[in-house]
Amino acid sequence: MPHHLLQRHWSRFIGPNPPSPHEKYQPHANPIFASPFGPFPPSPDNLNIHELCFPPRSPLPEDYPLFINAITQQSVSLHQFYTRTCALARVLRHDGPNPLSLGPSPTDDKHDGEILGLFSRNQIHYPMVVHACWRAGVVFGGISPASTPHELWWVLRKMQVTSIMVHESLLGVLGKAIGLGTGAGDDMPLKLVLDVTKVVVLSEDGSMERVGGHRTVESLVREGMRLPERAWAMRGGDDLAYLFQSSGTSGLPKAMMITHRNGYHSGIQTLTTAVQGARFMGVEPFATPGITLGVIPMYHSYGMILWHLRVNLVRNTTILLPKWDLEQALQAIQKFKITALPLVPPLIRQLAQSPLTEKYDLSSVIGAVSGAAYLPPDVAYQLAQKLPQGKDMPIPSGYGLSEAASIASPATPGIFGLETAMPGSIGYLLPGMEGRVVDPDTLQDVKKGEKGELWARGAVVTPGYFKDAKATSDIFTEPGWLRTGDLVMRDEFDRIHYLDRLKEMIKVKGLQVAATEVEDTLLEHPENLVRDACVAGVDNGRGDGSLFVRAWVVLTDNGRSFRKEDVASKLDAWVKNRLSKHKWLTGGIEMVDSIPRTPSGKMLRREMRDQYHALLKREGQAKL
Repeated sequence: MPHHLLQRHWSRFIGPNPPSPHEKYQPHANPIFASPFGPFPPSPDNLNIHELCFPPRSPLPEDYPLFINAITQQSVSLHQFYTRTCALARVLRHDGPNPLSLGPSPTDDKHDGEILGLFSRNQIHYPMVVHACWRAGVVFGGISPASTPHELWWVLRKMQVTSIMVHESLLGVLGKAIGLGTGAGDDMPLKLVLDVTKVVVLSEDGSMERVGGHRTVESLVREGMRLPERAWAMRGGDDLAYLFQSSGTSGLPKAMMITHRNGYHSGIQTLTTAVQGARFMGVEPFATPGITLGVIPMYHSYGMILWHLRVNLVRNTTILLPKWDLEQALQAIQKFKITALPLVPPLIRQLAQSPLTEKYDLSSVIGAVSGAAYLPPDVAYQLAQKLPQGKDMPIPSGYGLSEAASIASPATPGIFGLETAMPGSIGYLLPGMEGRVVDPDTLQDVKKGEKGELWARGAVVTPGYFKDAKATSDIFTEPGWLRTGDLVMRDEFDRIHYLDRLKEMIKVKGLQVAATEVEDTLLEHPENLVRDACVAGVDNGRGDGSLFVRAWVVLTDNGRSFRKEDVASKLDAWVKNRLSKHKWLTGGIEMVDSIPRTPSGKMLRREMRDQYHALLKREGQAKL
């Protein structure tokens, strides 16, 4: 008899003895509070994510389209996906024919080993590569396809990538990154270790055997189809599964570790809430197959949950848009009768405010959900009015971090007797999570109703940053408790209200921008124009929850020898050449005499931001 979590029934997501959704949750004043949904269902000690999605010795359900490219109409069915995944995994195994000469992957960051970088935009075969890695025991690292050569070079080093799958459109970026060398002359201890003979290309032309002199993914799948399947004990549990490109709670990009246990708990977490919500409403969970719009990046923690961690857990067809286009999205909703819209705040605002929505039939949409950044309440109501759910059911917004993909979310109204979590609140802790609200200076728990930093504990929380003990210690002041860097308030009902950002991170269209990374880039200008720099996120004036990146700089003597307009132009061009588009200085550059700091030297970014917002307000009032 298979473990309960591996049985093909929705009850596996709530465990053998789940709390009744009709039982009333009792709020309390204890410093540590837990999810009203209770703990995670029990799981096997060494479970691999791929095994959860495709339980051994369990037949596949009836076939159906798994991924469809909305533009090209190319599709992959569930059965095709599994067959192709198994074939590719046979090729990736280090103990097989091993045409790529891959070595064993590390189980943690105490050891070296094979790390396969995944450097690609959204593509219908990307999830197959992910599952083939899990099945073959290959640790991979997801990398943003928007990376510049310099950013890619940095991330390849932080992840210690030894081999890489690259989309054919990004081969030029990879070549330039490799051309930057190993980094032998700088202070970063991790050097470039990528083996240029271990480059695999993800091509849009499935017939290609090689692109740019490198094997294609499809050629490896075809080779794997000819190989026999051999017994293989999959690693799982607390072993390393993959790495995320993350800026962390502060600082430059890091490589964040996710274990198999982290991954599959993130995958089932909101399936648990969905099952309990259906039980509360007296309907069969997952009775209707889902059809989901696929626009969230596959390398991102949000996309990882949607497109990789839930394959075959519930029946769902993803209609994939390789890149966001408002009208193409609306056309896809109407044509494919899409039921679910996982989005980020800027996209929600576009849908909410565009008159194009009146041209298309959106009646199939059962619900939309927001993630990756704060969703302003007015936007949540505006889009809801255009969907069948109506204005009385505003778009919910989940809360999580790359370091813990999902922490809290609004719950089904009335479930467990919970008070409604209206927009502006991030809701209640999700299944399996515990929380505390802590004074960030004294590190003492605060009372309910007082503001403090949210600390979170649960199976979804990362063990830390890959080969970066200092960065790991910064987010775990106490073992197991992740410091989120976000200022919140826990109310009398144990709802969590987001207040502000303690960490110096800037959210631009759902993507993280580390202020320190942009500051360092300004200070590194080859003409030595900047002596000191401060970067912060400022209001973009659109009300979509996204920010503009603004810089305040103190010029060197050399910088002052140029006109201010010329310095601004030089710095702007330098940032655009070095960093991804979402990190550009869309909020402008201002020359100042000094940057305010605390006596200990900590930069007061918030003070600069607040002064700028006050100036905008005064100027706006003066124009009235």
